[in-house]
Amino acid sequence: MNTKKKFTLFVVFLLISLFMALFSGYFGFNLSSLEKVVSANYLFSILLYGVLFIILISFSFSVTAMIFAGILFFPTLIVIICAMIGIMIAAIFHYLIAEKLGRDYIKNYLEKRGGKLEKFDEIVEKNNFKTILILSAAFIVPPLIPNFLGGIMKINLKNYSLATFIGNLPNAIFLVFLAKGVLYSNIIEVYLSVIGIIFVTAVALLFYRGEIKNILRLSFPWMFRKSKMLKGNKR
Repeated sequence: MNTKKKFTLFVVFLLISLFMALFSGYFGFNLSSLEKVVSANYLFSILLYGVLFIILISFSFSVTAMIFAGILFFPTLIVIICAMIGIMIAAIFHYLIAEKLGRDYIKNYLEKRGGKLEKFDEIVEKNNFKTILILSAAFIVPPLIPNFLGGIMKINLKNYSLATFIGNLPNAIFLVFLAKGVLYSNIIEVYLSVIGIIFVTAVALLFYRGEIKNILRLSFPWMFRKSKMLKGNKR
């Protein structure tokens, strides 16, 4: 396990531990107490949530986790706006990093995940706007992949930002309503949100159905590593 993964797991473990310690009731602090603090400092709480959203997802923290946290305290529209602002700023941050580091670094990053940059060259050259839009819209694709690819493509920041925004908006909306449905036991919202996410992803992948295997390899490298191990054992 590399240092980055260890650090990510440590941060997740630390956050979960802090959350459980704070809301266990042992310190006389619970969710109701936090809701009162948020209500008393509403505008500051929204600002703090937005800043935390941007910082955490810029370092590959889960967008879904941040949305679930936000829906506990803020209205649906506020969470959608904060989510999209966070997603866009993080995407631009990753774009600029990839642009600075260059193609060789991104190639090594993708190959470590089990993919090949050359696999995307043909479809990227045909329409880089469409590539960013579709990879952003496919829920199974980690955001870092279209973000990093954007930084080494021949696509300007304006078009990249527009494609990223359009691609991420539907899933962000569905995720917010999914979180709302789960947390407030609205089964209809849960079903409709899941169907919406699956539909958007299926439509996106349909455009690159010839590249689905490579996209899956990039999204779930552990699955393909296991299959290689099994093949090796059979031999």
